[in-house]
Formats: sequence, structure tokens, C-alpha cells
Amino acid sequence: MKRLVFIANWFYLFSLCLWTGGMFLLGVLVEIMVRVSLKEQPAVASLIMNKIMDVFNVHIIYTCIALMVLAEATKFLVAKYSSVGYKPQTVTKRKYTREVCLAIMIVLALYIGSVLRPEMHAIDAIKKANPENQKLQIQFDRHHSRLTWLYTANMLLGLTLFYINGKETARFITKRGDDEQ
Repeated sequence: MKRLVFIANWFYLFSLCLWTGGMFLLGVLVEIMVRVSLKEQPAVASLIMNKIMDVFNVHIIYTCIALMVLAEATKFLVAKYSSVGYKPQTVTKRKYTREVCLAIMIVLALYIGSVLRPEMHAIDAIKKANPENQKLQIQFDRHHSRLTWLYTANMLLGLTLFYINGKETARFITKRGDDEQ
């Protein structure tokens, strides 16, 4: 059972790294590189960013969500039904801080992938058909600004989960060291 918890923690951290790191890499670095490199070709830059973000915001993040929820469920079931004596660490003042942060991240990611992304694609398509329409550009910019803020919130929540996991790991190592003496 301890091995199962170890594997669940590994999948949880791997997914969190992929999710949070991917948001930073794509949301900051790739977007800047594409927009700067293809400044003279905004339609091509838009097409490239749309395709990259579609893959990341739907396929990769949804896979990360599934792995993290599965890992959390595994740890919960092992703690509840195992005779090994596994007890999850609580390192925050509130008992379910980690789970609440993860739930908010999931809700934001589902909103971005299922609601905001399709709306932005629809506005972008209409905007490309009518490039002189400034109202469409303003509407797209508002959606893009909302996306940026939601990405920022998710990145901060992801960093919070890394911090909590680090504290849990440090406490586990300290307790384990105390047990061996």
C-alpha cells in the first residue's frame, strides 16, 4: 500500500509539473516568441497559437486533471480502507486547503477549455473575416485578458500546491527520521 501511495504521489506531482509548467511555458514564453517572430503575419501567429493552446488546454490539462484526481482518490481510499496505517499529512491551518486549491484549478481549467476557448475561436474567426471591425478586436482583447488572468490564477494555485506538497514531504522525511532513531 505504501508503494501505491508513492506511485499516486508521483503521478500527482508529474501532472502538477506538466500543468503548471506548461501554463508558464505556453502562456508566457511561446506566445511571446510566436507574436514577436510572426509580427508581420498576425493570421499565421494566431493560427499557431490557437492550435498549440487547443492541444494544451484540452488534451494535456484534462489528462493532468484525470491523473491528479485519480491520485487523490487513491490516497483517500488507502487512508480510509488500508490496514497499513497511512495517514495523509496536514501541513496547513485548514484541513482541505490542498483539495480546495486543486478544485479551483480544475474549475478554472474546465472553464478555459470548454467555454472561453471556443468563444475566443468564434470571435477570432469573425474578426478575421471583418478585420476593420474594432468592436470585435475589443471583444477578443477582453476575452484574452480574462484568459491571461485565469492562467495567472491557476499558475499561482499550482505553485501553492507545490509549496504544500513540499511541506508535506519535508514533514514526512522529518517524521520518518525520528521513527528510525
